[in-house]
Amino acid sequence: MTNEDLSFQMLMNQVGKGGRAFDRTLFSLFPQTATRAAGTGVPSSAAAFSKGAAGVARMGARRIPVLAGGIQALSGDPIGGVGTAAGGVLGGMVGSLAGPLGTIAGSYIGSQLGQGATRGLAGIDINNPLTGPDISLLGIPLTQYAKTKKAYKRATKLAKDRYKELQPLMEEAKDRQFARDVTSSQMQLAGNLLGDIYGRM
Repeated sequence: MTNEDLSFQMLMNQVGKGGRAFDRTLFSLFPQTATRAAGTGVPSSAAAFSKGAAGVARMGARRIPVLAGGIQALSGDPIGGVGTAAGGVLGGMVGSLAGPLGTIAGSYIGSQLGQGATRGLAGIDINNPLTGPDISLLGIPLTQYAKTKKAYKRATKLAKDRYKELQPLMEEAKDRQFARDVTSSQMQLAGNLLGDIYGRM
């Protein structure tokens, strides 16, 4: 055996030890789910731990993206939420081919890709509130564009109401200013006439 072969073998042993520790940790966090997935009572082999951990990872890959997508939808991004949920579940299924760590990584990557894809297809730019579809349910805005539109309508209504409240005051002020202007111009005219009269004397 060469030095390169020994180094590679040592690396694989370390990776294997880390994977077994991860499997045991997942198994201990959710023992009922792991035991059902492993098909044994108390696991006694690394294969049983690995099988149980894979079951826990699959459960998480199905539930966590759906939960995250639901929260995202309720917070005003239903289209991104659908992408997060669907992408996470599909990514977890694909990643499960590489074991528990692959399931978790696949679920995360799938969530991100699914969210980006659905937002892209719907034309949503999260930095621009005037993009995307106008979706409301029972008068409750669900998308960022619907929220922005509702906020603008409210702001316009408030501005109109405020103008109606201030209009009488503005008219009164305008009338007073007009009266002052008329009085001032009459006084100026009278002064000019008096100046003309005294100038001729």
